[in-house]
Amino acid sequence: MAPRVLVDATAVPADRGALGRYVDGLIAALSAAGADLAVVCQRADEERYGRLVPGARVVAGPTAIAHRPARLAWEQTGLPLVAQQVSADVLHVPHYTMPLRPGVPVVVTIHDLTFFTEPDAHSPVSATFFKGAIRTSVRRATRLLVPSKATRDELVRVLGADPTRIDVAYHGVDHTLFHRPDADQVRQVSDRLGLHGKPYVAYLGTLEPRKNVPALIAGWAAAVTDLPDPPALVLGGGSGWSEEVD
Repeated sequence: MAPRVLVDATAVPADRGALGRYVDGLIAALSAAGADLAVVCQRADEERYGRLVPGARVVAGPTAIAHRPARLAWEQTGLPLVAQQVSADVLHVPHYTMPLRPGVPVVVTIHDLTFFTEPDAHSPVSATFFKGAIRTSVRRATRLLVPSKATRDELVRVLGADPTRIDVAYHGVDHTLFHRPDADQVRQVSDRLGLHGKPYVAYLGTLEPRKNVPALIAGWAAAVTDLPDPPALVLGGGSGWSEEVD
């Protein structure tokens, strides 16, 4: 019998963003692979995950965990209770943190170590909190998941993590969403953006300091200075914790 895996989706923010994409894709792929799944999520996401993985047990956390401080407090006490409630054999927490007394083996995803290597790219509160949380997960998690060998090597170098407890699981691609568009779709988007078939350089992502969009703009400007008909620069995505671009 396959172990029952409880995936903690409560950290997915309202605007979903990259974490939402990661968690949704992970849960859908695990379900397609035949995993015995349970999901705990925000109340606003209960219906979504019920549709995404109809064979899984979906548990909505309390309303209060929509606010990060309450969610982090609930993670320590409420999440282990949910793991017990759904008879989980393994708990997967996909966003750095974990309960100190989970009651079951825990797998934690560490997406990157920029809280240590580039702390100025995060808000001071986030950098301080996640440094402590990541150190705890490195010490206490049964396994650590990372999306690249570079992140694995940084965990070992920066925090002295045991490399035998780290698994590299590369990000997948959801081909139902990400696929080559047909000519009509390309034309429609090009016209809507005012490009009308003109070449372009594109950025798609959250507008916040660690994405270094100002460097992209400066680099693009320098690269096209002497071009008689330069490609357009197209920026798209949501705003982050500091969206000022000089």
